Amino acid sequence: MGFFDGLGSTLLGGGLAFLGAREDQKAATQAAQTQADLIRDANNQAIEAGQPFGVGSIGGTAEFDPDSKTALLNLSPELQDIYQGALSRSGLFGEQLLPLAADPFGAADVFYEQQQPFFQRDEDRLRTDLETRLLAQGRLGSTGGREQMGTLEESILRGQNERRTQSFTQAQQLIDSLLGRESGDIGTATGLLAIPAELADIGMGVGGDLGAIAGAGLRARADAASGIAQTASNRVSPFSAGVTSLANSGLFGNKKGT
Repeated sequence: MGFFDGLGSTLLGGGLAFLGAREDQKAATQAAQTQADLIRDANNQAIEAGQPFGVGSIGGTAEFDPDSKTALLNLSPELQDIYQGALSRSGLFGEQLLPLAADPFGAADVFYEQQQPFFQRDEDRLRTDLETRLLAQGRLGSTGGREQMGTLEESILRGQNERRTQSFTQAQQLIDSLLGRESGDIGTATGLLAIPAELADIGMGVGGDLGAIAGAGLRARADAASGIAQTASNRVSPFSAGVTSLANSGLFGNKKGT
């Protein structure tokens, strides 16, 4: 076989090796691109799966907007009416409570003045009876008569003081009652708000669980992609494969081992 015949065979072999290596490299690149696309899709699916779910019940709804990253929590129409009613009542009780709480002693005086006319008649009657009796005894204006009148006035004053104390207790009881009603209605209203909040927790929990599952799948695909990329990087280039084939054929010197 002549030199040129051998050269032709060598070049042909090297060319085929070059073409084969190029096809292998192309296939590896395509495989890596395909795997990258799969990872991107898996990542998008993981993010989507991890989004909170909208949840609804007879008590209300919890909706999520992934674009604005906001949550909208609503009570059912029936519970909204109860919520608004409780707030309205608390406001009324608060209006009644404000002047009493600002001046409880003044409130006690009001209670006392409201009750005093009922006792005033008895007090005046006791004075009149004692004066009549002393006058009949000829003791009105005497030392003994004045002492008896003083004793009666002291008794009347003690009764008035006791009623003033009772009036303060009544005013304080009314303040406590109004405060309790106001606080109770506010507690009812704020307690209702926990219903859509609990629904939101459910929606976030469902999304979080699915996101964790999708994340595990994403990590598995990433590991597989890393292996494919490593395999592709270990492949020789088409040019170096062709040159190696030509060198081994003896074009640039004796064949290895000859």
